[in-house]
Amino acid sequence: MHISPRPFVAGLLLLVSACTITWKEPVLEPLNSSRFYAAEIADTCTAVQKVISDFGFQIKDDQRQEKACLIATEFKVFSDTGDDPTEHLKKVAWTGAGGFIGGRYTMTVTSRNARDGGTRVRVTTRIEGYVNEEFGYQVLRSRGLIEDRVFGAIGTQLGTAAVEAG
Repeated sequence: MHISPRPFVAGLLLLVSACTITWKEPVLEPLNSSRFYAAEIADTCTAVQKVISDFGFQIKDDQRQEKACLIATEFKVFSDTGDDPTEHLKKVAWTGAGGFIGGRYTMTVTSRNARDGGTRVRVTTRIEGYVNEEFGYQVLRSRGLIEDRVFGAIGTQLGTAAVEAG
């Protein structure tokens, strides 16, 4: 008695196709880290400095000119936030499958006069996850949470809401 392998193979292919595993990566939209405020540059720079200090950062560089300013911070370690460092890292950065045991971040805020009046502010956050002594810190992509909180606090200081800038 001879059994045809065709029905078996067809059934096996049907079974395998139904069992395929799909890996769904989150779609990473470009992070818009620029906002517009209807405020003078001097007021905006003062607000940025206060917000950064209120967030517990140490200012490393503070450059102010007539039409622009740049404020950069020292690194802040996630354990200083009061949260579990690993969980905090997952909230603020795309960690993938990484085995990070901690993290740190630094921020640079640039402000400049806008042609149409007001001030454009850009917040750049460098987030790093710590793996171990051998691999050290790895740069991660921000989810935008820190930047959004900074923009909100700047708007509160200025008394005006931020508008997303393209």
